[in-house]
Amino acid sequence: MMEERNNKRYTIYIGGIFPAPKFDLDVVDVPPRQPYVSDLYVVFLIASIIMHLIDMAFDINIAVRYLLANKVIYFIWTLFFLLIPSFINVIISRRMQRQDEEIDPDLAQLENRKTCGQAMIKKKICCILAVAFQLAPVIRYYDTLIYALKARKCEKVGDRNGQKRYYFKMLKEDQDVALLRIFECFLEAAPQQVLQLTILLKHYDSDINFEFIHQLGSIITSLLSMGWAMASYNRSIRLAQHDKEIMNIRGSICQFLWYFLVTVSRILMVSLIASIWPLYTALACVCHWIAMTIWILIDSHGILQFCRENNRAPHLTPTITERVYSVLFALVIGLVHIFVYLNVIDSNTLLKHVFFYGLCFFENITANLLWMFNLSIEAKNSWYFPVYIVPCTVPFFLGITAMTLYYTLYHPVRKTHLQLSLRNQDRSL
Repeated sequence: MMEERNNKRYTIYIGGIFPAPKFDLDVVDVPPRQPYVSDLYVVFLIASIIMHLIDMAFDINIAVRYLLANKVIYFIWTLFFLLIPSFINVIISRRMQRQDEEIDPDLAQLENRKTCGQAMIKKKICCILAVAFQLAPVIRYYDTLIYALKARKCEKVGDRNGQKRYYFKMLKEDQDVALLRIFECFLEAAPQQVLQLTILLKHYDSDINFEFIHQLGSIITSLLSMGWAMASYNRSIRLAQHDKEIMNIRGSICQFLWYFLVTVSRILMVSLIASIWPLYTALACVCHWIAMTIWILIDSHGILQFCRENNRAPHLTPTITERVYSVLFALVIGLVHIFVYLNVIDSNTLLKHVFFYGLCFFENITANLLWMFNLSIEAKNSWYFPVYIVPCTVPFFLGITAMTLYYTLYHPVRKTHLQLSLRNQDRSL
């Protein structure tokens, strides 16, 4: 019981949705998890920054090349899928900062100066640059790296309080940037890959040129980053909650394969059908988006809490503005659900996964069949016809297999139960 109270003391929930560590200056006991920052963690942070910048450079380069080639429509659509998601990310990042200051003012008072993220997001000029160059996740990655290095420095000099303080701040920033990366990946990268694949399918003439290489590079880097973003988000959520076991490397690999393969199948499915009926595909995606948004609003009561002002009493009826913000936030999460399921509350997900991935399977098979039977004879004789049939279906089944392996063998709770069961058997013998 004492351990449970200790765990809750160090965990707060942003709007009742996203768990985050809380550092209490009045508490002197050490939390159950050792505040240690490994070399591998620092390397991953640096690699994440570099990968995001490379992905951003590919996307901007493609937009510029469309403009230089006088492909104005493709340039506008590419720019649209770059700027709008980036703008949404900056707004969500600023909202997180405000909630951090309101929910845990002690954390904001630990240092007199503002972090890089707080300083840039609050300034209008820097905010415009952050939107234009998709820098919201990079800024938060930078702050996370700074806190990690400070925690390591405090560890070397024996400053336990400073080490613990910066470790918790690092966890909080890491969780925020993981969520921002998900929004960036599935609001910008996923639609961007659908657009680029659709263009390739409609206009590819078997010539490998510089534009084709850039499109292919953008698609590959974005697909990898989307799988990694989902896996790192779930890992950071567990790392922030001291009453939950940390995910091991096998669990992380299974999660990465799960999200990566399912995302690949969804993007290919949308791209294939969009190459034939772009308007009907857009309408189908909008219907799926609206259905998922309604499901989120019905199922997740914490969405409303995330958009509430923290200076208002919890029992007060939400204002119209708060309700509008909650619907807008649910719409953002609903967009993610076009490609993959994002669990925003800590609850049982078995039935949710069965419903969501069952729906995705039906959509994938339907789109694949429609594409196969409505292609021109020339397209059916092309090299990519047999190649595309397999990636639309096989990755989905492999992704579901990886998900099943994760929950049956490598989930931290499952692993703990297996260890306890083996110990009990050894004692009985």
